Amino acid sequence: MKFITAILIIALISIQTEAQKRKKKPAPRRPPAAKKEPVKLDPPRIIGSQVVITTKNGDTLRGELLDLSAYSVKLRSDKLESTIALETISAISFGPAPAIVEPQKPVASARPEFARDADQMIRALLVISSGAKAGADYTDYGHLLADFRRQAERFIEKYSQTENATEARTVAIISGALTDYTWARTIWTLKLGRDGDSTVSETDSPVVADALSLYPDLRLGGNRIQADRLIGGLWKKAAEKIDQARSLVK
Repeated sequence: MKFITAILIIALISIQTEAQKRKKKPAPRRPPAAKKEPVKLDPPRIIGSQVVITTKNGDTLRGELLDLSAYSVKLRSDKLESTIALETISAISFGPAPAIVEPQKPVASARPEFARDADQMIRALLVISSGAKAGADYTDYGHLLADFRRQAERFIEKYSQTENATEARTVAIISGALTDYTWARTIWTLKLGRDGDSTVSETDSPVVADALSLYPDLRLGGNRIQADRLIGGLWKKAAEKIDQARSLVK
């Protein structure tokens, strides 16, 4: 009986010892979970593109698209950023705004009455142009200029208030020719009063200064210019206006 009891005690001790060993055995460690890198999403391709936005009140906005959400559009224009609510937008187009080509308005032709009067002025221009040449007589040129001035002043006064673009341009050309011929006469008179000095300068007369300011290509040489060369240059400028006027009223 004692022997059996001793065997049972030894068996119980063995069982307890084995149980304690099992309790002390550490649990296997699990490797730490790998950190997930945040997924980087590329911005939509339309971001950074040029857009044209038309609002419901008719305004047009152009610039670089910075952001587009379900509620608004962010735009950069002229280095300034602005946010436009989608509910206020009527249209969005991507890409640069197309150039607006305005239809050209047809130029109205001159009225028949004006064309007849302008044709008479062109004939008068041809008359004075034929007399304003090298070797022309000072007195004869004075008479030609006086006749032309009377006709030109009547023509200019009659049509100075016209609203027709073709007529207004023609009037300006006739007025310019009258100025050219008048300046030439003044410079010729100035030369005759200089006791043999055939040159003139801007300081001699405002007419010389005005002529050289309007036609800088006539300024040849230094400060003093040959009077005959300047007179001839003004005659040439006036003669060129004949073809200009004729092309408008033909």
